[in-house]
Amino acid sequence: MLLFYDAENVATRHNFAAPLSVRAIWPVNHAKLHAELVSVNDAASIIEPWRALCGELAEENPFFEPWALLPALHHFADEKVKLACIWRGSGREQLVGFAPMRVMRGYARLPLRYWATWMHRHCYYGAPLIRRGHDKAAMGALVELLCDGPLSQAMLRLPHLASTGAVARAVANAAGDGQRHHYQAGEFSRAALVGGDTAAPTPEAVLGKKRVGKLQRQRNRLGERGALSVRTLTDSRECSRWTEEFLALEGRGWKGQRGTSLNSNRADTQWFRAAVRGALDAGKLRFMRLDLGGRPIAMLVGWGAGAGCSLKTCYDPEFARYSPGVLLEIENTKVLLNDPDFVMMDSCAASDHPMINRLWKRRRTITGVNISGRAPAKRAIVRLCQVLEDLRAMVPGAGN
Repeated sequence: MLLFYDAENVATRHNFAAPLSVRAIWPVNHAKLHAELVSVNDAASIIEPWRALCGELAEENPFFEPWALLPALHHFADEKVKLACIWRGSGREQLVGFAPMRVMRGYARLPLRYWATWMHRHCYYGAPLIRRGHDKAAMGALVELLCDGPLSQAMLRLPHLASTGAVARAVANAAGDGQRHHYQAGEFSRAALVGGDTAAPTPEAVLGKKRVGKLQRQRNRLGERGALSVRTLTDSRECSRWTEEFLALEGRGWKGQRGTSLNSNRADTQWFRAAVRGALDAGKLRFMRLDLGGRPIAMLVGWGAGAGCSLKTCYDPEFARYSPGVLLEIENTKVLLNDPDFVMMDSCAASDHPMINRLWKRRRTITGVNISGRAPAKRAIVRLCQVLEDLRAMVPGAGN
């Protein structure tokens, strides 16, 4: 399925005399931009412009780059997931905006249908991919496509955006034209590490002398049991072995006991294998391990370039009393802070995560934005959603 929308004639926005065809032309309010919804099965047709877009992003989101999203679409998406693409020029000269989308049902206890960014269970950030220099126009075309087009729904929800990021600013600019109603919903914060920041001192300075001393003693005791080494994956020939060792190690821990480890589900396992290999091939993989006698006792995976995201961590429960996961994260933090090209790392952890919150003092505020269409009825629906959410937030324990 392919729906193509032309962006030439704003004046005829609401004048549809003929029924929509498979390839429906519809004007959006941004000259020289064209928007389309591509089915998951046709994702391969946009792979090259998609990759080119990822080289010029206003804000990085590795979860939506081809090497991470394509295997996720294959293993987790249903036929209702669509790829919203914003193009410059009628001949698809350049992809300037991209996001996976899905129609959802029910919001704020109202039986409404709405478009929302599609995020699978291992996706921790939801910012659409927007080409640098096209921020407002591309986001405006995306909003118009999903809020006012022939396949529009009651509203558009964009969850998991950094509140101060380039995409959130573009959303505010695109939605705040006086003809839509929009508001933020679902805000929370999580730990982040920022490069070149005086507020991000060494782990020793953050943890304090007593805690550092304890960790050093634990490391020394570990060293008495065998040779300790910290390694970063650099040889692509080792990628498959490291990946399988990660899956096995995670499966031995608490996630394996609860049935939530990656190797507890075949689709999760296959996605992880493909995404890790894809990130390595794209030069955006960060894979580290703490070895004891050549055997991994803690491992971590992250990805992205200057601004990245932590993905998964695990440790061997046999050595839990030595805090191997903390020891490895400290080494990772030191390496990141010493990298001149490092910009930021989002922990993607729970807001109250005890380990990373002590180590990384910065917080990244994550929020969501709900946006209405221009029609009065759609504006009223989104206003009602906001009122209901505000009322619910006033009731103690209502959000639990």
